[in-house]
Amino acid sequence: MNVTVGITSYNQRDYLIEAIDSVLAQSAPPDEVIIVDDASTDDSPQVIAGYAARYPERVRPILLTENSGPNAARNHVLAAATSDLLAFLDGDDRWRPEKLARALARLGAADRPDAVFDNFTFTDGDGHPLFLWADGQRPPEGRLQRQVLTLDLPRTTLFRSELVPTALWRAAGGYDPSFAIYGDWDARIRQAGVVGRYAYVDAPLSEYRRHGAGLSSRGVEAHLAAVDHVEHKYADLIDRLERAEGGVRDGLQRWRAKLLRRAALDVALRRTPGFRAAALGYYRRSLNYHRAIDTRTLWHMVKP
Repeated sequence: MNVTVGITSYNQRDYLIEAIDSVLAQSAPPDEVIIVDDASTDDSPQVIAGYAARYPERVRPILLTENSGPNAARNHVLAAATSDLLAFLDGDDRWRPEKLARALARLGAADRPDAVFDNFTFTDGDGHPLFLWADGQRPPEGRLQRQVLTLDLPRTTLFRSELVPTALWRAAGGYDPSFAIYGDWDARIRQAGVVGRYAYVDAPLSEYRRHGAGLSSRGVEAHLAAVDHVEHKYADLIDRLERAEGGVRDGLQRWRAKLLRRAALDVALRRTPGFRAAALGYYRRSLNYHRAIDTRTLWHMVKP
């Protein structure tokens, strides 16, 4: 089966080069690489045009003239893809050379799963490895809509760069531009509704770059509002899954509590004036959703 890789980027010129090179270096090369630039103000468009000139049979540039956000950029990939299978790669992430070969082999195995994802490595801004996504906790396989909806996955984090039939991506309905953040979560909730069975490749085949910005500096309230948005949008689905499997609302409450505890830790680590009161406020709010003792956060809140 042929493969499209969709790369989306905005003002990530140096990272983008690494991302594109990692796709073109695949031991099982994709048939099509669609690169969407979301109206960058650096020279990313020129870089992309250069790749298209060097690889005219494979690289298809889409250079947007108005910035519309990552969800809209991904929808351009969905509309343009011509291959049987599709995987996305953010413009600041990378793949290992055997990523697609391993995914295709798993899709072609005797049990014939519908889609496949793999382990990945979190890296720092310079690309140095930090830790694995699934480190000692094997992700679930099969039908995963409840797990995706409640983030009942390693590190309460979604899988990334999964290889899925393009028809199923489209059947899921694309990306919702109303999500300023968590658009990937929203899309995967719907994707998991149409993918009958996911399979997992137990190898770190992707690299996910973390740039070091703390949660609270990005606005924990925006994150909590996005969880509310998910809960309202999928109220009927949540009711059905709650009746069938249970634990859905509790899972969302645990995620809210985790967001607030992470905000408390970010504040405590920065130690700006008044940090103890601010961190304590976040921590107390977390207890309204899930009562848990976070010794690391508490230590940083009280240590001299």
